[in-house]
Amino acid sequence: MQKSQLPTYNFTPLKGYESFEATTQIIISEILKRGLPFEILDAENNLIAVRHQNKEFIIHEGTISDANSLIAFWISNDKWMTKLFLTRKNINHAKGILLKNTYNDQDLESLKFPLVVKPMDTDHGIAVSTNIQNKDDLHQAIHYAFKQSEKVIVEEYYPGMEYRFLVVDYHVRAIAYREPANVKGDGKSTIQQLINNKNLNRGDDYTHPLLKIKVDEEVLRHLKAQSLSLTSILPNGKKIYLRKNSNLSTGGDSIDVTDEMPEFYSEVAVNAAKSAGLKIAGIDIIIRNAKATPSHDNYIVVELNAPAMLSMHNFPYIGKNRHVEKYVLDAILNSR
Repeated sequence: MQKSQLPTYNFTPLKGYESFEATTQIIISEILKRGLPFEILDAENNLIAVRHQNKEFIIHEGTISDANSLIAFWISNDKWMTKLFLTRKNINHAKGILLKNTYNDQDLESLKFPLVVKPMDTDHGIAVSTNIQNKDDLHQAIHYAFKQSEKVIVEEYYPGMEYRFLVVDYHVRAIAYREPANVKGDGKSTIQQLINNKNLNRGDDYTHPLLKIKVDEEVLRHLKAQSLSLTSILPNGKKIYLRKNSNLSTGGDSIDVTDEMPEFYSEVAVNAAKSAGLKIAGIDIIIRNAKATPSHDNYIVVELNAPAMLSMHNFPYIGKNRHVEKYVLDAILNSR
């Protein structure tokens, strides 16, 4: 289902609002287009207020608002609690265990490799390690995750391609394949040089839709598993992945696949959003084989994201601008 096209990425920061996160810039642009009065409450925290029909609506980071209830936001922010609510609605997700820092090796005996380790309550792929194949790497990943959270989830690794479904008012408005951070060889540059070159058109933070590839423990581990290092030179045209998780925050590429996705998985995304009562959500789904007939056994829901990043859908690395801001702002302004 992945498109083999040339990059179409053409993001231009919104003039006068360049310091805001890209998703907030997109919402402000729509507010300006509609001529609605609005106020910047805290630029550093991407906090604005907009007025519509004599009502004031507070918007944080572009999508956090009254459109989602406090309890819905809380459920989505707790990865372990999310599993409970997905289970209640018979929605497939990775099975796993929750660890506290007092855990011992016996707690891990029921698990079978390969595995995924993630902090319970972080986002943007922070301290997530995937496709772990042995105990040494498992302990290292758990230690890494505990640096970010008091609780850590260890769960089964589900192979496949990961997609982000943007659900607004229980309709799927855009779908992006998020390809993990990668580089393609030219026969002469080292992997570090290829990373540096790809980073030239990316941002250091969320003021840009695509972020720079960051070399961390996970990248080094994946290079080592491929018998490579940062000084290795790739053959011309050879593409390698630098990590398994596909978060854009760690240098991934967004590829629009809205028109290609079977309706079956869009229904899964909507039901996943409904399971937590999220009216605006980014639903992450891994599909094992996108070419196979859609089925209950061919996917898992990975996460529910109440802060739904819009910029990946409007400014994908490859694909068309879905202009999702109009649906999101409508959902916010009609929330009460």
